[in-house]
Amino acid sequence: MLRYAHQIGKQYKICPEQFVSEMTRQEQTGKNVSQPLKNRDSERKELKLTVMIIAERLYLPEDTEAILWDMDGVLLDTLGLDLTICNQLLRQYFGEHVTLSKAFIRSIFAYHPPEFWRRIFEFVNNEYDISGTESDFDQILETYNQARNEFVFEVNPGIREILESAGKIPLRLAVVSNNPTEDIKKILSQSGIPDYFDLVIGNDVRDLKKKPAPDTYLLATEMLGVKPERCAVIEDSLVGAEAGHRAGCLTIGVATGGDDFEPLEESQWTDQVCSSFHPNRLHLQFGKVTNKTIFTPNEFVSHTIEHIAWRMGCEIDLYWNNNDWHLLGKTIGTRIKKFEHQQDAGVALGMIDDGSAEVVIERSDEPDLVIDSVKNVDLDWFLSLRCEQVCSGEPLTKLIQGLSQGLGAKMYIRVCSLEDPHHTYEGIFRSIGIALNQIYTPKAISQDLSQCKLEKNVSQGDISVNARSCEFAEVARKTAESSVSVVADFSRQVPGKYHFQVSPAVNVSGLPTLLDMFAREAGFTLQVDFDATVLSSSHVLLEDTGLVLGRALKEILVLRMEEYGVNAAGSSLATVDDFRNQPIRTGISVEGRKFGKIVPFKGSFDDVRQRFIIGQNVCNGLFSEDLDDFLDGLSGGLGCSIMIHIKEQMEPDEGWQMIFKNMGKALKGVFALNPYRKGVPPGVKATLS
Repeated sequence: MLRYAHQIGKQYKICPEQFVSEMTRQEQTGKNVSQPLKNRDSERKELKLTVMIIAERLYLPEDTEAILWDMDGVLLDTLGLDLTICNQLLRQYFGEHVTLSKAFIRSIFAYHPPEFWRRIFEFVNNEYDISGTESDFDQILETYNQARNEFVFEVNPGIREILESAGKIPLRLAVVSNNPTEDIKKILSQSGIPDYFDLVIGNDVRDLKKKPAPDTYLLATEMLGVKPERCAVIEDSLVGAEAGHRAGCLTIGVATGGDDFEPLEESQWTDQVCSSFHPNRLHLQFGKVTNKTIFTPNEFVSHTIEHIAWRMGCEIDLYWNNNDWHLLGKTIGTRIKKFEHQQDAGVALGMIDDGSAEVVIERSDEPDLVIDSVKNVDLDWFLSLRCEQVCSGEPLTKLIQGLSQGLGAKMYIRVCSLEDPHHTYEGIFRSIGIALNQIYTPKAISQDLSQCKLEKNVSQGDISVNARSCEFAEVARKTAESSVSVVADFSRQVPGKYHFQVSPAVNVSGLPTLLDMFAREAGFTLQVDFDATVLSSSHVLLEDTGLVLGRALKEILVLRMEEYGVNAAGSSLATVDDFRNQPIRTGISVEGRKFGKIVPFKGSFDDVRQRFIIGQNVCNGLFSEDLDDFLDGLSGGLGCSIMIHIKEQMEPDEGWQMIFKNMGKALKGVFALNPYRKGVPPGVKATLS
């Protein structure tokens, strides 16, 4: 079941089950945790019933007893012939300059032939100021019907396979078309598929109203002896979909005829929409992450799936023909579950640029999904926003819900930072991928990085790279104000050493402790030599040191990426305990822009800025705003995004120490070897390379 944690003033309503209450008990103490949660899930049939899969192309509720097919544009490819015949007849009767576009033909494609031609005549009159006579109309309609009856239409791809499979189940099959009954039978016969159907209903039976009225579909259910709610209607147009929906049938739109996928999906008449009836497939295995082919009817949905495969270290070949996003998620989750699990839970902070989220996934016999947000994010508003090619968050939440069910897992998602919705959703799906990586991805075989060649005198200039390898870098920068040299050594053969030549008025005595804490957690030793040649300024010292250190780390990272592959992202959250207890958590990613952000879970950013970021003396005399400058320099030099989540307010001194310590933990994750990403360059939008 999908539930949402809502905010009431400064309180949260959180799922009362043990999974969430254990994780939130400390932060929720004294707050109301028992109020009912709003269920946003729709009551669509595919979420309530076991799914029947037909020929790997069509998905129906298991209690379906009959399929009612439209003919034109669904069973048969009749659109192309209509376009050709209509333009030939118009040129013959009204002149060579009179033409119809394919878009216009599609817009009236679902109507029965007399209404179809009435609308064409109306169009010709409006566009060309030509009034056709009644005699012209009758002759054109007769010629049109004759041409259709004599032509052998191609059966649309996938239809024969579905009909064959459905007949073996067995399901009752009927054709319900806006054409005369005998014409339908003749056209079906010439196309070689009449024997699949138990019943044919045309627009000339019992004086029934034509589509979009539901009459012909209701007659079909009556004659088949099947209740409408046990029937699936398949239509290619909004006109036909309205008829099926009003008849009380599950209505599936397919974008192979009258209307495109988007209007069918946005329509109130459809329960499911297919882009085609090509067979669905999913191939997922651990391998080179750039081996990827992903198609779904929505490009942003495809991109979110890419994030999961990318973070897990999987190559993927996915083709999905419909908008049952819940079922797609379940299909992917079921496949992932077949991997051998390495541990029972995964925890992650995922981010891209200004969007971030935290995720906990635990393997469970009782799958569940809870979506929560920090106080400063309006969850309802966020989930209602359009995002790239999706009109709201509903398709994405359904995808995640299906994923949790397929995985057999409890999932807790906390939306933390929202500036641009697509960045936040990418942060969510990156988090999911990282957590699944922890649970399922085989651990990388340890490598002897000392075999990587040491390059010397790599480049000179404003920033000089004096030496670099997969474990070591020496980088220097000289400006009119200062010079700084940094040595970073992951082999830890070079001892830590810090020398700052500055004015006595500048107190940086606490900086070596912070830098050493950062380096130790990240797994390297650090030497820094800073000389203020002209002007002593603490903010210059901190920012320049961060910049040059970041560049040294980048030189090492790029070589590791090329030779072995690396994770390229990491956070201080590694366990469920971390998620519960870390007051300040940090994430670093080299797959976004050069960006740094501090996100408070409680209170305003202005309050955090005044009480924590600016104007505080911390760590033996350092200025808090100078430490913020260090973060700017580090993100610029490394080319990374840094995200800091403040879950609980801390005293500035203790808080800044935790930031440096947790940045080291996050950086360790960035540098961790990942053979599935070998040769993939870090940098802006590297996930798309």
